[in-house]
Amino acid sequence: MNKPKSRYFTEQIDGIVHEVSKLAIACDIDFFAPDAAERVLNNDETVCRRKNTAAFQKIRRHLMAFYPLEEKAISRIGADRTLEIVEQVRAGIRHLRDEGKPGSVPHDD
Repeated sequence: MNKPKSRYFTEQIDGIVHEVSKLAIACDIDFFAPDAAERVLNNDETVCRRKNTAAFQKIRRHLMAFYPLEEKAISRIGADRTLEIVEQVRAGIRHLRDEGKPGSVPHDD
């Protein structure tokens, strides 16, 4: 059975963002800082407050994969729905970082 398109993109985006969040802890990167993602994409390892080159390179690869996925989601399910998904994931990541405990990101179909 096929998943609804929005569910598919929610899972894909959620997976990338959760992996980036875990790796960001290893590197001590604050992705809520305005230019953090751009610095990672520009291969600026000084964004890390803790040196972990392997984790940093994985974060960079995940971010590079995220942007084409986001564009595809926008074209398939629309910009508004894609933004809703990204905001849900972002809220879940904030919760995980703020609470320091496992949690889940709500998924809508």
